[in-house]
Amino acid sequence: MRRSARAAVAAGARAARAIEILGDEIPAHLLEAGQLRVTHQQASLEELGALADPPMTKDAIAGRIRRLLAMADKRASDLGMPNTEAGLTADMLEQ
Repeated sequence: MRRSARAAVAAGARAARAIEILGDEIPAHLLEAGQLRVTHQQASLEELGALADPPMTKDAIAGRIRRLLAMADKRASDLGMPNTEAGLTADMLEQ
């Protein structure tokens, strides 16, 4: 359970960094998923999906967060800047 909590906090930190990297270029549906992860860091994917408007499945929310992170990491790479994992601490990465 502790590992899941750390993973959720790390995902929230990565989502916040992705939003920072992409700025106004984030598609609205990916921004919503990222903001939900940032706002509700301890929530499961299923809970995040239920909080979305309209509600969505955990697979849908996971896919949107995954695409958000991939888009931000690509942009960071293109710009030569730190990616979404740059702000993660050793504690967040600990398995």
